[in-house]
Amino acid sequence: MTTEIGQLNLRLPAGFEGRAQRIGRLVGEALAGQDLPRGRMDQVGVGPLRIDPRRSDRAIADHIAQSIGAAIGRQTL
Repeated sequence: MTTEIGQLNLRLPAGFEGRAQRIGRLVGEALAGQDLPRGRMDQVGVGPLRIDPRRSDRAIADHIAQSIGAAIGRQTL
């Protein structure tokens, strides 16, 4: 069984408009690489997270994906 995320609603701070699409795609890629627990949830809340605009898009996406994975893990316990 695979993990499926039907929708990802990502809100980034002002100033990230030009980076949002890439960060969103990278979050998806990072989540695809995680071993997420199986199960069904209607919603998982994450955040707010501190985002340092000086970090790379990939580093920001990895941080967001790790937080999402941790939230999913907490809800499936």
